[in-house]
Amino acid sequence: MPSVQTVPPARQTTLHQGHPLVVLGTSGHAREIAWIAEQADQPVLGCVGPYRATEHDRLPVPWLGDDDWLATADPTVRYVVGVGDGALRARIDRAAGRNGRRCGSLVSPTAVIGARCTVGEGSVLWPGAVLTTDVRIGRHVHIGTRATVSHDTVIGDYATLLPGCTVAGSSRIGDGATVAAGATVVDNISIGRDAVVGAGAVVVRDVPDNVVVVGVPARILRPTRPSAH
Repeated sequence: MPSVQTVPPARQTTLHQGHPLVVLGTSGHAREIAWIAEQADQPVLGCVGPYRATEHDRLPVPWLGDDDWLATADPTVRYVVGVGDGALRARIDRAAGRNGRRCGSLVSPTAVIGARCTVGEGSVLWPGAVLTTDVRIGRHVHIGTRATVSHDTVIGDYATLLPGCTVAGSSRIGDGATVAAGATVVDNISIGRDAVVGAGAVVVRDVPDNVVVVGVPARILRPTRPSAH
């Protein structure tokens, strides 16, 4: 998994302090990330993305402009992608990377990162998130409030773990997968690429790529999109 950083035990600060930071996004997800940055004493220049009349006045930082703003910004500016959808996060990251931009990462002061964990560039840990030990997190992974990831688990690039979910030890979450709020993934489970684990589901067997699973125990409900057939 490329571009990861080893984080020492009890590290509870941002991983790229000192660089100007912008949040790519203008929705509620972006507002939360700007708030995490504030809590971690990481100044944020503002949010970049579509102008949303219903969101503009609620942004905790200035709206800097649309998606073209980053192309002409100071080269020291780093970005965090403030959208909840992993596939869209990947597209935004690729577009920013083509302009030679580098991403930053954010860790809430109340998140806990244990021994020998690695956190990929662009990733964000919300308040109360816990990585126990020997956990590997890819690029632009979002770990929600009070989500827990146990020992020796690998989380793929652009994956999303929503609030209160639990991923037990020695599991693997594929690139772009989502584990929804309150879901549980038991030990030694693989969740496929772009799969979605529904809210409150309990996963007791491997989940293939590109499907939605729900229930207790979790069962396949449908493909994530028609091309998954």
